[in-house]
Order: sequence, then structure tokens, then C-alpha cells
Amino acid sequence: MNEMIYHENELQPSIEAYWTRRASSYTDVIKKNLADGWEDIWANELISYFPKGEVCSKMKILDIGTGPGFYSIILSKRGYQMTAVDSSEGMLEEAKHNAGELADNIEFLCMDAQKLDFEDNTFDVIVTRNLTWNLPKPAEAYKEWKRVLKPNGILLNFDANWYSYLFDEEKEKEYQQDRLNTVKAGVEDHGAYEEGDMMEDISRCLPMGKVKRPQWDLAVLLECGFKTVSADTTVGERVWNAEEKINYASTPGFMIVAVK
Repeated sequence: MNEMIYHENELQPSIEAYWTRRASSYTDVIKKNLADGWEDIWANELISYFPKGEVCSKMKILDIGTGPGFYSIILSKRGYQMTAVDSSEGMLEEAKHNAGELADNIEFLCMDAQKLDFEDNTFDVIVTRNLTWNLPKPAEAYKEWKRVLKPNGILLNFDANWYSYLFDEEKEKEYQQDRLNTVKAGVEDHGAYEEGDMMEDISRCLPMGKVKRPQWDLAVLLECGFKTVSADTTVGERVWNAEEKINYASTPGFMIVAVK
């Protein structure tokens, strides 16, 4: 099979178009995360990092790359002021639909995560999930995120080394074993999805699959001027359900915490 090569000016539009097409099917992820107590597990994990002693209704939180809206939904339910941004209009529509009555309490905006249309020092907290790996210019994004955070503001970035198997033979073997393990366990294979080949082609043109994470992120965040940075590489054990743990055994999740 021939691999598709994306030129720099084609990459961001291709990413946005891809996620717009996947918007409705990706909502299934939200439905699972909102079920069986996982909503509380995720919300408690995030809130544990929030500034202590702050009234939730007075905290302004930015959910970057909201996708189907999971973070914005669970935090809005708990009284936080949420602004949700995504570069895909289709994803934003799904997020509004998934939010239901909560949609009126969330500000949804179409925006590039790498170039935010907010004033400096606007938000108390930034949350983001499974986004950074998908950015053509992640270092620029980190600078932008720091810019819009208030002094002592907190960045919480959950991600993983998604698609690193495209650049590492050992990771490829581990990834294929994950696929076999889903069959043995009788669970859904998250690696088998519509237009998966296209996402692989896009990922080959992105930088994050080629670097060692979260070490790369921590170094770049320090270069950006964050006061303190850390990464919890065991967070997936707490926030992923059994099906996710089988699917992502070779790609453990991590939570990056950075304080401005």
C-alpha cells in the first residue's frame, strides 16, 4: 500500500477534515467514559491537581481540543466555568450535542490549539486529552498555552505515545500484540477504526511519534518558562477501564502537570 505524504500546508486542514469525519463515531468513546463510574474517576483525577481553596464557580478552565466534549462536560457538571475549543467544527457540534442541557453553560469555540484567540493571563487551568500528539507544531502550542494561563495557572495534559509504533520496530511488535490481545479478551479493538490508514499517513508527517515522551514535553515546557513540570506515567492505571488497558498496554498514558 502506498503511503500518502502530506506537505506542511496540507497537514492541518487534513487533520481537521479527518476529525470532522470521525466526530460522530468518536462520541462512542465519550459514552463509555461517562458510564460505570469512569466520569467520577476522571473528574477526581483532574480536580486533584486544581488550585486548593478556590471556589469552582470562579475558576476559568480552558479545554483545548475538546473533541466530543468529555472534559468540559464532567467539569461543567461540577460547577466550573468551561471554555471548550477545537479546530474541528464537526467535533464541536458533537460536543454540544453530548453536553445536552449543560451546553448553555459551556462556551464552545472553533480555534487552532497552536494559535489561541484569547488575551494573555486568562485561565486558571488548561486541560487537554489526547491532543498534543496530533499537532504539527506542539512546541508552539505549549508557548500559547502558557501565554493564556494566569500566573501560577496549571496545565494538565493527558496523552500517550500514540503512533510511535510507526517509527520503532519493537513498538510495532508490541502494538500488534495488543491487537491480538483484544481478540483473545473479546473486547473492541481500538486500533481497527474507519480511515485508520489515513490517520497513520498523517501521523508519519507529525513530529510527536518520533520523540521520547513525556521527556520531550517536560524539556520543552521548561524552555517555555513554566516554573515546575512533572509527569505521572502511572495515571492510565487509574483512569483507563479494562478494555482500554488491553488496547493500550504498549502505549501507557501519562499526565503532564506544568505550573506557570
